[in-house]
Amino acid sequence: MALFRRDRPPVRLAALADLPEDLPRRISTSPPLAVVRHGETVHVFEDRCPHAGAILSRGVLDGNRLTCPIHKGTFEIDTGRSVGGVACRTLRTYPTWVENGDVYMAAEPRGRRSARRAKCGGEDGV
Repeated sequence: MALFRRDRPPVRLAALADLPEDLPRRISTSPPLAVVRHGETVHVFEDRCPHAGAILSRGVLDGNRLTCPIHKGTFEIDTGRSVGGVACRTLRTYPTWVENGDVYMAAEPRGRRSARRAKCGGEDGV
């Protein structure tokens, strides 16, 4: 399913009860996306590391941070911000909401990812 069109309506992802808690899952879209549920909150972000293209849904989740399985770049899943390791670009994230027990996402990502590279390491100074 292609997502990058301005005239697209919101996309229903799943029933909230069907999403496992704190387990990144890949969504078969174009481009590939990942979804993570934290309680009643659901995060959706691009499923490719901007550093080398690794599949982020195969990474390690620790709270709201996901670490790339290849080069250990770390991202905040709610903002997409790079906070450690070699990945210096933010991830595209998508607004989500729960309505009548179903999870929806906007068809367009939040803002636009800057072409500029962010400072590596974030608050961790890595």
